[in-house]
Amino acid sequence: MIKKVLKNKRFLNFFIYGFGQGINLVSPLLVAPYIMSVCGEDGFAKVGIGFSMALFLILIVDYSFEIKGPKEVSENRDNLPKLQEIANTTFFSKFLLFIVVFLCTCILIFFIPILHKEKELYFFSITVILAQVCNPTWFLQGVENFRLVSILNVISKCVFMLLVFLLVKQKNDYIFVNLFLGLSTLFFNIVGLIYVKYTYKIAVLLPDLKKVKAILSADFSLCVSQLFLSARQLSPLMITSSILGYNIGGQYRVLEQIMSMFRTFIQVFLRFFYPSVCYKVSKNVREGFTYWKSYSALSIIFITAVVAVMYIYSAQLLGFFNVSQNSIPTLNPVFRISLIIPLLMSMSFPLEQLMFVVNKNKAYVTIIICVAMVTIATLLIVVKHYGILGVVISLIFSEILVIAFYFKHSYLFLKMQQAKIMA
Repeated sequence: MIKKVLKNKRFLNFFIYGFGQGINLVSPLLVAPYIMSVCGEDGFAKVGIGFSMALFLILIVDYSFEIKGPKEVSENRDNLPKLQEIANTTFFSKFLLFIVVFLCTCILIFFIPILHKEKELYFFSITVILAQVCNPTWFLQGVENFRLVSILNVISKCVFMLLVFLLVKQKNDYIFVNLFLGLSTLFFNIVGLIYVKYTYKIAVLLPDLKKVKAILSADFSLCVSQLFLSARQLSPLMITSSILGYNIGGQYRVLEQIMSMFRTFIQVFLRFFYPSVCYKVSKNVREGFTYWKSYSALSIIFITAVVAVMYIYSAQLLGFFNVSQNSIPTLNPVFRISLIIPLLMSMSFPLEQLMFVVNKNKAYVTIIICVAMVTIATLLIVVKHYGILGVVISLIFSEILVIAFYFKHSYLFLKMQQAKIMA
């Protein structure tokens, strides 16, 4: 029985990919309590803000490549000239965008006092963005080389954790945490790029600049929507820290770290199935739709089980993150309410994926921009009066809105398509 399972290539790929992404999820949770104990709640919040800035700017560098790239590579995996064109155009475009981002970030750090005060933290955080420029994961997912994706993830995260535990020893060492993450990831991403070049015979060529321009123009609205999506996800920490102070920001960062773990798990889980569901829906709508529902249901069941365990042991979990004993009684009820958010995410992310499968890109852009604006406006109103609880309620409302709009434009749309075919 075990031999039969191991011979199943798809299951083996899923197991290998899942193991790598598991390390990806666990590593921030392992270093977070240590950073909190050494650098304090305020230092932990600052690390989170620097990382949030990097994540926001990564979306400009990634543009729409992380969404569309795996699909394009998967559809052209046997067409070497096309693969070469996709790889060269994508990496050239990302590097071009990084130069623009780097120059703009430097200007902002030097001329905005609040950023200049923590200039070392923000400059070091830029290495995380550079690492993403060289990230070959999107290509490897397209050709379904999940083994290498996992190897790169596991080794880079182990090196990152080692650097943090060995070198972060004083309160002010928080400025180095994102640097260690960026450098460890960058090194192994470059190793991955070298592997891709020689294994898939990708010649490094200057792409057609007209094609680069055409891609950047065509996908501009999708990039803008991703920036608004990032603003919706990252603004709570920045707003909380700026209005309520870094200590409260550090407490919220603990909740965000846990929500981020769920978000990352759901995204990487769904990403594994994305090339297959795109292919299946293009060939047979009914079969593809059934396939999507089966793995989405699996994700929802797993997230529900984990949330239930966290709800029961919520106080102990906050203690694990080294939240001060005086803060736990106040933060614990809010944390339990915040666990509604990952449950909603387990529904919203599969529906988001379905939006791209059925090519509802324009509707997706509109939804993301509108919901992001509503979320940020709500946060600015409620944070001062209701603190972290106000942030959590705003995010719950935001996820419910997203689910409602995605459901209408993807699930119901595909149901109608299926009904037409059967009729």
